[in-house]
Amino acid sequence: MSFFFRQAAVPACCACLLAAAEISRGQERETASSPLEPLSCVHAPDGRVTVRGAAMGTVFTVRAYPGHGMDAAETEKACMEALACAVRWEKVMSAMDAESGLARLNAAGNGVSVPVSPELERALLLALDYARLTKGSFDPTLGPCIRLWKKSRRRGALPSSGELECALRASGWEKLRVGKGTAVKTVPGMRVDLGGIGKGFAVDRMAEMLREGGISSFFIDSTSDVLAGAPPPGERGWRLLVDEGNGKNTVLLLSHAAVSTSGNARQMVKIGGTAYSHVLDPRTGLGVTEGRQVSVQAPSAALADALATAGSVMREEDFRFLAAGLPGVSVPAFFRSSSRSAEGTQEQDGAQRPR
Repeated sequence: MSFFFRQAAVPACCACLLAAAEISRGQERETASSPLEPLSCVHAPDGRVTVRGAAMGTVFTVRAYPGHGMDAAETEKACMEALACAVRWEKVMSAMDAESGLARLNAAGNGVSVPVSPELERALLLALDYARLTKGSFDPTLGPCIRLWKKSRRRGALPSSGELECALRASGWEKLRVGKGTAVKTVPGMRVDLGGIGKGFAVDRMAEMLREGGISSFFIDSTSDVLAGAPPPGERGWRLLVDEGNGKNTVLLLSHAAVSTSGNARQMVKIGGTAYSHVLDPRTGLGVTEGRQVSVQAPSAALADALATAGSVMREEDFRFLAAGLPGVSVPAFFRSSSRSAEGTQEQDGAQRPR
């Protein structure tokens, strides 16, 4: 997603640095390392501070107004600490970092009880909760299918029935056991991938850090996942433009809520005459063949993230029924694409147009 807020701003020097994270023996801990400069830091005349930084393969933007008794420098420092939080959680949840706890879990054999840090256990348990909630339409164990599908997309050919059967046997959220500081994969070849919840989960943790630092009015944007705290001073909410499809947009006034968009409507690749999405259907192990874009509003970014992913897979009627039964959850946009492009193969969620 791409979002636009009030543009009046003046550049300000930003000397704060992000602290990198290091992982050791299943326990993630922050440590002083090579500092990372923010991409930008801007102070607006009304006191708002906007800081942007890179993490999790995207750009996080934190907009915040000073809390009670805080000045601009303290607000900037709190925003930088929130960005550092995203960097740390990327280390916790990354399946690509060979030193992460998740990578060690993926490398372990089936049936082996693998020690996991409290942070990783928290993320895994929440992912399994959402898998249970969506009856597997969101599934954090699709790593084998994701690897196979990326390979198929690169070569422009569907996987063989044998390859697909093997990947599906190695997947399935019910086959992952997590609890009491350990995780166990009960089938060979399983790989956990938290990509369907990771950014939303990190955004929630960033919001916790901002609140603990005394900031209540903030807006965090991680491209496809956003979370709003209290409204800006004198406003009823943060203005968010949501694409409804067919050239129509709606403006949400967001306060103490999150929105996530999962989009495959504009990211279809054609194989054998059929257009497939980058979003996988856990039932088939293949890309979804219907172009959709789903935006979900929820009390937390992690829940919105998981539900938006599930909404790209489930029958629309089933998905709307599920969403209607969850407190604080709504579906501001759900549309199908009339044109399925075979050109867009980038692994990212559907973009919203800036307002």
